[in-house]
Amino acid sequence: MSEAVAPEGFTRFLMKSKFGAGRDFRILEPATEADLFLVDGKMGPRPRADVLDAAGTKLFDVTGRMMGIPKRMDVTDAAGAQVAHLHAQPFKFIKDKIDVTLASGEQWLLEGNVIEKDYTLRDGQGQVMVQITQKWLTVRDKYTIDVRDGVEPGLAFAIVWAIDRWVERD
Repeated sequence: MSEAVAPEGFTRFLMKSKFGAGRDFRILEPATEADLFLVDGKMGPRPRADVLDAAGTKLFDVTGRMMGIPKRMDVTDAAGAQVAHLHAQPFKFIKDKIDVTLASGEQWLLEGNVIEKDYTLRDGQGQVMVQITQKWLTVRDKYTIDVRDGVEPGLAFAIVWAIDRWVERD
């Protein structure tokens, strides 16, 4: 089944889960399914993942709090500088509200249904920055991710992994 074309001003990626305990995802080019990125989830007491490019170079690191109350995850670049902070209100369902604060101070808000994996991340002006939808084409999870031009794709994948990890653990 071929994926529809990305909206103008966006780049489309496929994000496919790899079978395993660490919740790994391969990021693919939609037409050829060539590997572009890997989100390498780590096993351990706290949620953690590395976002790697096709050559295996680490681009971003995602780290969550132990126990996850309140739910928080930080995304850092390869040098260790914080790029984004995700925060969900304590004792609320994950779908109620997730705030993403970028290092620049810009706020993104998640909108949609994370349980059904059909949601958007919007900036403060309401502009869609990342659009996520899931297609049940195989036994493994497969997402279609449209990333607005100018948004770092690796950051988008790190945020999607963090949200997916929260949903899977709740």
